[in-house]
Amino acid sequence: MKNKKTNILFSTLFLLTFFSHLSIVSTSNWKSTGGTNSADEDTQVNFYGTLITHQGQKDAVGHILIEGKHKDIIMYDAPVKHVKEVFNQKTKQTEIKLEENPVTEFSHSKIDLSTISTIKVPNPNTVWIYQKEKKYQKMEFILIQVTPKESTATKDYLLERKTHISCNTMEKGTQKKEVPLSAIETLTIEGYSFTLSPNKTKENRPAPCPTKVGLAADSTEIRQNV
Repeated sequence: MKNKKTNILFSTLFLLTFFSHLSIVSTSNWKSTGGTNSADEDTQVNFYGTLITHQGQKDAVGHILIEGKHKDIIMYDAPVKHVKEVFNQKTKQTEIKLEENPVTEFSHSKIDLSTISTIKVPNPNTVWIYQKEKKYQKMEFILIQVTPKESTATKDYLLERKTHISCNTMEKGTQKKEVPLSAIETLTIEGYSFTLSPNKTKENRPAPCPTKVGLAADSTEIRQNV
């Protein structure tokens, strides 16, 4: 009887230890996956400029993002040699067939909006197509021309056709827009501003100069042209 009670006691202690350890591991994993980048919380960047569409609309815009990003935007180098464009009777669009997958086979760059002067979409109705085999889904790309702010020479890249530019109009009230890549004629990046959180403001600017930096009650905004 005594041995039976001892076995029950040891079994209970083992189970309590096991579930306690499991709880600690689960809590630790939850915290690591749910954490946020404090640097992103401390600084908010706002790129502004001018957007002209192929429909002839021209807007002053702010909070410009490409697929929700202002940096590390992946752009694939457009091939110099390629097959001639052909009008596809089934899809009713002009297409250029790619022999390789740009995502896995082409060299690419991670572009920041701070390095860009203009983005142009010269041929929005010409679609670059890659399809491994007929049973696979087609991948569609559009050619864009990027002019860096430090040069007048343009470089051709491919972006997925489904790419969207998000921005806010700055005239006649703020209005958020989602613009398809194919609708853009020219996007000009004219500058950017960034807002520091109160904690970051105190850390970096203990004695801010009111003639250069406008201080609000809860943040500091610094504006810079590019």
